Amino acid sequence: MNQQNFRLPKRRDGQKTFDKIIDTAKKLFSKKGYLATSINEIIEKSGVATGTFYIYFDDKFALYSYILAKYRKLIRKTLSEAIRDAETRYEKERLGLRAFLKFAWEDPLAYRIIWESMFVDKSLFKEYYETFSHDYVRQLNHAVEQREVRDDVDLETLSYILMGVSNFVGLQVLFRDTLTDKDLDDICDEVMKILDHGMFK
Repeated sequence: MNQQNFRLPKRRDGQKTFDKIIDTAKKLFSKKGYLATSINEIIEKSGVATGTFYIYFDDKFALYSYILAKYRKLIRKTLSEAIRDAETRYEKERLGLRAFLKFAWEDPLAYRIIWESMFVDKSLFKEYYETFSHDYVRQLNHAVEQREVRDDVDLETLSYILMGVSNFVGLQVLFRDTLTDKDLDDICDEVMKILDHGMFK
């Protein structure tokens, strides 16, 4: 995130206004898309003055970039907390997947905003997934050293395979009208069955 494009609030009342702008923008970006959403619409729906918006953000792109970066940090934090006490790579994959699916279910706006970044600014989209991949490779490399993961596969490719599984199983979750903890566990068990035993006989 470019520190010059946004400014964080310094007071509590400013934080409430800042959060209101963020929440409004997330809903509008998710519903209408980035290009079809104007700054004036964000300002109007937020109920803030025009000048107030520019106290915090230089433009719409700065606001969008901020939201995307916040999602990246929030998802990484959610996954880190979920796998914190896991001892094996298998456990970490399952717990991480479950945490991601639950996150996607509880905040479906994230999908539209994250994936649209490919069309808003390709470098943002690339940075988003490359950052995840680099961290994933580091963890997978440790698992290879511990002889938990095979050493004859390219770990960068494997990281994208695993992210792809999470992303599209996430769609499976989002397409449901209801979701219980049992549903989450059953879906995760099926994914881990494939990861553990492979697809082909």
